[in-house]
Amino acid sequence: MINIDREKFERENKVDFDNIDSKMFEMVEEQTSESERLNSKPYSYWKSVGKLLITSPTFMISILVLIGVVLLAFIVPVVTGYKNGASTIGDPALPSWEHLFGIGMNGEDLFQRVWAGTRTTLLFAFLIAAIQLVVGVVLGSIWGYFRKSDLIFIQVANIITIVPQFILLLLMVFLFNSKGYWVIVFAISLQAWVGIAQMVRVQIMLVKNTDYNTASISLGSSSYRIINKNIMPKILPVIVQTTAFAIPTAISIEASLAYLAFDFIPAGQTSLGQILNQVMNETKWQIYPNLLIAPMAVIMVVSVVFFLAARVFADSLDPKNHR
Repeated sequence: MINIDREKFERENKVDFDNIDSKMFEMVEEQTSESERLNSKPYSYWKSVGKLLITSPTFMISILVLIGVVLLAFIVPVVTGYKNGASTIGDPALPSWEHLFGIGMNGEDLFQRVWAGTRTTLLFAFLIAAIQLVVGVVLGSIWGYFRKSDLIFIQVANIITIVPQFILLLLMVFLFNSKGYWVIVFAISLQAWVGIAQMVRVQIMLVKNTDYNTASISLGSSSYRIINKNIMPKILPVIVQTTAFAIPTAISIEASLAYLAFDFIPAGQTSLGQILNQVMNETKWQIYPNLLIAPMAVIMVVSVVFFLAARVFADSLDPKNHR
């Protein structure tokens, strides 16, 4: 029951309690639980993220294009049985209905070779990006959360990044006495993680001392739980935005290595970098521009759609955009 000041209520509302007909009112039971219940729809973070993604035309178109490129890259070489240098058709030629991308420098069907090269390049790019992301996030989290490790990580990062990438690559090739695929992957990964680790370190330092993290520390939560449950969801959009550049960067690295004659692609396979390198070493592309346009178009499409999809995904991860 609610206690009120009768005299004050009568004076302010000009009402006499004695003249009120009690039959006009009905006594009901007090329902405390109902009055405290919020009549709102339950909120799910990942459902909100998914809703934003599927309602974004940019994301859906980018994903469909990316899926189409990946399917072509893995299906075309298998169906046609393509092997680099295994078959020749004739001299370079412009596109036709029989050869959609024309005939390549080695007299091969350029359509088949471009998609075979796309498969090799994508596998290389995704491998480099995955190593860069995993190692960068793990080491960056340790670097940013545990301040005592700051001096060690700064010295390691300085030593690694002060050496030019090409010199470091040559050093790894000399040490392992090989220009094999995994040696090149290891050499590139040595420097690739530093950028993401530095970014993660800065972001963790910005949110580490917030009130909810301080409360978690006071309650005895482990460092792993605080980083995984409290900090990572907060900085995840920034990580995704940074990762958006990882795939295009890895593709450009592969093309650059092919231009520098680092033939690390396994025998019988080809890559977009190899195709571009072979085309640019001669002048036939001036007569047959399709030799240059076809592989460059695939590289540009993959880079753009991956970047757009990652940007929309990063924006959807921000709780401020959830309604």
